[in-house]
Amino acid sequence: MKAILNAFFFALSYFSIIPVFVKDMQINNQTYKYTLILLPLVGAILASIVIGLNLLLNEFFHPLYSSFVVAIVYLALYGFIHTEAIIDVVDGWFASYSGKDAYKIMKESTIGAIGALYGFAFVLLKVGIITYVLYEKQYALFFIVCIFSRLNLIYLLGYFKFSKDSFLSLAFEHGGILGLKIIALIYVIIAFFIGSNVLVLFVLSLLSFYFILKVLDNKFGFVNGDCLGFTLEHTELVLLNIGLLLIL
Repeated sequence: MKAILNAFFFALSYFSIIPVFVKDMQINNQTYKYTLILLPLVGAILASIVIGLNLLLNEFFHPLYSSFVVAIVYLALYGFIHTEAIIDVVDGWFASYSGKDAYKIMKESTIGAIGALYGFAFVLLKVGIITYVLYEKQYALFFIVCIFSRLNLIYLLGYFKFSKDSFLSLAFEHGGILGLKIIALIYVIIAFFIGSNVLVLFVLSLLSFYFILKVLDNKFGFVNGDCLGFTLEHTELVLLNIGLLLIL
């Protein structure tokens, strides 16, 4: 139980800006493994905060404005880390055309013009669709997408290779992932009780995540955290658009 709690606090502190007041947090391979299954829970927490804030602001402002504000809050709640990853990946992609090392470009502290422009355009699209979804009061769709986009990690990352010392390699190192995959189906079962078109969204989520990450893997010859952030963000964009299309 302590290992699971450590994994939860690690996931919450690393993948969100929510403060975690825990001393002497023990981080080991077990922590990394359990983090994979707890990331969807982090997504559910972020979604709950956004939905709750949206309902609160609707009491004081026009729903369209409230939805726009909390859409930006959602990106801020995970510290824009995935948005930063998008810029890094795009910079690496275009730098590779001139023979530069894509990995080194991704790790540079500066950003290129193309990456910045793409990142800006993506944020507009992401904020736009979240605003639309919340304005239409499709809270279940938003909640499910925030879970499914992170649920992909435990089901699909075993098909990709990472550096030996990376968090993801350590998570898969000692096995036991199959059991966690079975337990993770609880998220899907819960989704069936709160939303519609759940099976379609789940399959689409897996396919989108795998396809996007595979394209990046083929392009760069490696997959890292930036690639995962890029893939997660684009998967959410796909799911929110198609999910809303199916509902409306």
